[in-house]
Amino acid sequence: MFHLTFQNMHGAWTSDLAGDPDEAAHAVTSLMLRDYMAGGWQQSPMVFAKNYYESFPKVALGHYPPGYYLLAGAWLLPIASIKSLFVLQSILAAAFGTLIYRFSSRILPVPAALATGLISAALPFTLKQAEFVMSDLMLGVLCLLATAAWADYLQRPTKRRALGFGLLAAMAILTKGSALALCLVPPIATLLTGRWKLIKQASWWISALPVAILAGPWMIYSSHITSEGMVHQPLTDYVQEAALFYATSMPHVVGWLLLCFIIIGLALIMSTCVRSPQTSTLLASGIGMLAGTTAISLFVPTGFSTRYLLPVLPVLLIAAVTAVNAFCSGFGRGRWPAFCAIMVAASALTSRWPEKQVTGFSQAVETSGVPQLGTPPANWLVAADPRGEGAIIAAAAFHCQQRSPSLLKVYRGSKELATSDWLSRGYTLTFPDDSLVLAHLDLLNVRRVFIDLSAEESVRKEHEHQLLRALYNAPDRWTLDFDRPIVRGPGAAGKLLVYKRL
Repeated sequence: MFHLTFQNMHGAWTSDLAGDPDEAAHAVTSLMLRDYMAGGWQQSPMVFAKNYYESFPKVALGHYPPGYYLLAGAWLLPIASIKSLFVLQSILAAAFGTLIYRFSSRILPVPAALATGLISAALPFTLKQAEFVMSDLMLGVLCLLATAAWADYLQRPTKRRALGFGLLAAMAILTKGSALALCLVPPIATLLTGRWKLIKQASWWISALPVAILAGPWMIYSSHITSEGMVHQPLTDYVQEAALFYATSMPHVVGWLLLCFIIIGLALIMSTCVRSPQTSTLLASGIGMLAGTTAISLFVPTGFSTRYLLPVLPVLLIAAVTAVNAFCSGFGRGRWPAFCAIMVAASALTSRWPEKQVTGFSQAVETSGVPQLGTPPANWLVAADPRGEGAIIAAAAFHCQQRSPSLLKVYRGSKELATSDWLSRGYTLTFPDDSLVLAHLDLLNVRRVFIDLSAEESVRKEHEHQLLRALYNAPDRWTLDFDRPIVRGPGAAGKLLVYKRL
């Protein structure tokens, strides 16, 4: 209930799916999987996906693994609505915090473990993930379960427990490729706990089988697609930029005071691991997860985002609480009051609670009138940055009563009027002349054109200016039907122009 209330109070329930460039893609892909489960299975999966993408070109299956979409698609079966996806996000956030408490209670006193779980649930960093339709919370849950599963294996090594870790790791990798960080958990945890004899057992190695069998084929199949999302620059330059980005971002993620306790706590944990080979297997596995995530963040050039740090949040918070608990251990009867006071102060010094204010796109779609059953089909085109295009496409998809086959087809200006890769590299205009743009709209039988002017001028592409110029200079064929105020965030506003064919 806490996360649902927070979403409602801080704008998520009334916001469009444009808080992140990938948010709309996750929602539309989930809706596609939902529609396939609801009846689309009667045709070939590839044919269904191709037709769906042609109508709503924000399907990201291939660029991202299917794990989150399978869960969200099944969740949408009873009620296919955007609000339903936010309910799912709140459940995942609650599960993440509960698991953090559950596993930290194996290491810390119950009051300290409770503080760890509560802070994880109320941290602005976590709350922000609950406001977005993204796969990161599901990834965090699976990575935490996999880390705990390996810790259980080290305590009681059996083939069943090893396979359990492998299955959870495969599920995490099939949710997001960055879960490959789990590959470092077995060797590092085994090293820190001094259980090297386990390497001679078949059970230690059998943990990799589920990953190879279940996740391996997908990774091989999608490798040529995911490579488009890689940053092309020398690795040494990327590592330096990544290290600088995450070093400067951490104070904003957890706050300066909590960050200081995290550093001290990690030093205490590593010291314990070095001095005592029989250290906690859960702590050792957590250190392995931290090392793996650090390696992925620094050496895999997928770009920078603080949300990539979510899987290691449990380790960081346990480290911080460990440091505070050790500091307060000499306070006698005042130990827990001092502990609570420090944790409250540390939590209060984090960044402000996130507000999600993205509005105007859905209202424009509603005003334009999505074709319904019994009405003629229609073709639209939207010209905007990835957030704007995604918001229009997602709103249109969720408003359609029939999506397969769809009565509405939405074209992306970035694909029809220009060419570039996933990260907008190699950008070139498709048509050198404005008249050719109008001819292409005629060829596609486009009835409405959405031009988003709410993004910053620096991110607008030449084809957006070209399209606006072409429509303005053709008053005999196109007219401005209406414009809609757009809010992209606190203090970020603009307008959306909607043209219709005469």
